[in-house]
Amino acid sequence: MRVNFDSVPGRTLVTGGSGFIGSRIIKVSPSNIRALVHKEAVEGNKIDRVYGDFLSGENQFEKWIDGINSIIHTARPSSGNTAGRYRIARRTRKANASMVSVVKESTITSTLLMHGSLSYGHRGEDLVHTDSILNPVGYAKAYSIGERPWVDTLHSGGGVKIVRAPWVLGPGSWFEMLYCEEKIPVFGDGSQWMSLVSVESLADFTWSVLSDEPGVYHPPLLYRCRQSDFAKIVSEIRGVGISVVSRSGLTRKYGKMATDSICSSIRLDDGNGMSSESESSLEKLVNYLESMLGFSNT
Repeated sequence: MRVNFDSVPGRTLVTGGSGFIGSRIIKVSPSNIRALVHKEAVEGNKIDRVYGDFLSGENQFEKWIDGINSIIHTARPSSGNTAGRYRIARRTRKANASMVSVVKESTITSTLLMHGSLSYGHRGEDLVHTDSILNPVGYAKAYSIGERPWVDTLHSGGGVKIVRAPWVLGPGSWFEMLYCEEKIPVFGDGSQWMSLVSVESLADFTWSVLSDEPGVYHPPLLYRCRQSDFAKIVSEIRGVGISVVSRSGLTRKYGKMATDSICSSIRLDDGNGMSSESESSLEKLVNYLESMLGFSNT
């Protein structure tokens, strides 16, 4: 996807710019960026950096957005355990509520939030559309608390965009934790749906909709398949076997919240009909995985 940056209004504040998705968003637009820097450095050239903690930045929001025309908000504070995630979620909700108030009183023309598709919950065989009811599962049970002020703003007619990202593939993603061991796991019967997008495509898509109308957006998918099919694809590329992992075994290894996230079935509608389940999309996924894993001959 080629982004027309002439359509991007002025300077954009990016939060979460040191993260997996945020860093890629900055990388594809090395200019017209102001990045909020907290603990980790934000890489890139020609970036205007401001420093502070989003969770305690109520008194700094006005300074951070001074001279800003648009915001891409990818920061999602988290914690290493369930209790901690809920504590930080409540702090995030408070910080986001303050940010909403400041943005409403500003001249910001566009605000885009990066949220997750786990907010839709376990949906079985259903095709999940942008207007589907939210029923958070797994990590989203905590994240959705922090995201609530922006969701409420959208529902009340506020001018915000929410991009709901599914499984995001790329170097340094969840893939390395789940699919790079001696055997490729099939979780339970593997019938749950996985909707996959590359981090590169997601970043480009984010910029492409920044100036669009308020609403919920799903990025174009790389591929959509059942988890057992994905495991088979990875197994064939890596040349290793498959191992069935029970839900209880998954819970013992990663915890309940992670297990609920991994086992959720979300067949995301990207507006392209059934093309994301086609042979051509499968080929694109294989090529992407081969390149990511270093098996590509090109």
